[in-house]
Amino acid sequence: MREEQKSREKRRRRRIRNQIFAYLTLIVVLFLLVAAGYFAVKGIMKYVKNYNDKVNKVIEDAETSSAVETIAEVDDTNQSTADQNAIGEDTEGYVSPGIGEDPLDDLIESLLKDMTIEEMVAGMFMVSPESITDVQTVVQAKEGTKKAITENPVGGIVYLPKNFKSQDQFTQMIANTRGFSRFPIFTALKAECGTSTDFGMEATAKASELTDAESVKNAYGSIAEKLALYGINMNLAPVSEIVSEGGDASLQGRTFGSDAATAAPLVSAAVQAMQEKEVSAVLQKFPGTAAGSKTLEELKNSEFVIYDLAIKNGVDCIMVSHIKVSGVTGDETPASLSSVMLNDVLRNMLGFKGVIITDYLNDTAITENYSSADVSVAAILAGADVLLEPENYQEAYEGVLQAIADGRITKERIHDSMYRIYRVKYKNAL
Repeated sequence: MREEQKSREKRRRRRIRNQIFAYLTLIVVLFLLVAAGYFAVKGIMKYVKNYNDKVNKVIEDAETSSAVETIAEVDDTNQSTADQNAIGEDTEGYVSPGIGEDPLDDLIESLLKDMTIEEMVAGMFMVSPESITDVQTVVQAKEGTKKAITENPVGGIVYLPKNFKSQDQFTQMIANTRGFSRFPIFTALKAECGTSTDFGMEATAKASELTDAESVKNAYGSIAEKLALYGINMNLAPVSEIVSEGGDASLQGRTFGSDAATAAPLVSAAVQAMQEKEVSAVLQKFPGTAAGSKTLEELKNSEFVIYDLAIKNGVDCIMVSHIKVSGVTGDETPASLSSVMLNDVLRNMLGFKGVIITDYLNDTAITENYSSADVSVAAILAGADVLLEPENYQEAYEGVLQAIADGRITKERIHDSMYRIYRVKYKNAL
């Protein structure tokens, strides 16, 4: 009996020791889990803090860069006001863009790095929807448009009033088109202030009737608001020319007067109103209808006053006309195909670093003298970034690719234009 009691006592004490050991083990495990959790959370917090620090640094750099640019623009504007006769004389020459100028550079370069040369060349063309679909009048974007824009990844589509049937139809067509494109795309049209109700726009006062910046901002602000609702991100406006009362009949009422000094701030107000709504403005048309009979010095004191101020105020795009400016170029080359007008004057002298768009390349002034391939190659060699509606897109596209293969156009030249185009397309990305 006593031996049995001793045996039971031993087993009881053994159970107690085992339970105590189990409890201690459990406590140690729980402690280790808590400690591991603490250090894991601490590590995660450290990672998040580091990431946030990096993000904040990018934002601070961007804000600092913007502040410096704003100060520089103010200084430049003050200098321009003090001495209009010295336009462009102290402007530094055009420098090809490079990585590191601001936070947007890395984004653009990474996007371009993944594009083939064929895709980049296509990205320099802006054409009508009919040019790539072979449909007489496009009023919807479905499988035909999807196939066309997949095979021809053009950089932009420009619409005419015939493409508009109703606000809902037009909005849906634009949305589908943008959705079908693998790359960001310009959706463009021309909507000036005035009495036209094309594209469902409401009539406003004509440009010639607007005499102060506030009224111009109101007119073009309402236009841009409507365009943005449609999904349009580029307006081929405002008219940046000056015209006398007896001048070019096609410009009467569409310009902000006949005096460049008066028109300059009004043109810039129109640009500001649109670009604040994320609709890129396109000045039309450089260097001006009357430029053909003027010298460079005369242009500096007239039409170029308008472009100088608009460039300093950050206009996205400038359209160059086919006018011959022999007083500046010394020959009969159209301005849109002249490296003197595009590179020497617009880039170097006036300091424009935005997107240069040709006037319509299917204009008879061009088609009578150039094939679609030849004029597209000539425009790129002259310094154009966007080739607007050649007579035959496929011929123009293949002509540029052949010029690259022949060594007449370098891949670096194509890259520079695509960089400028993507600067405009992605400038609101941050």
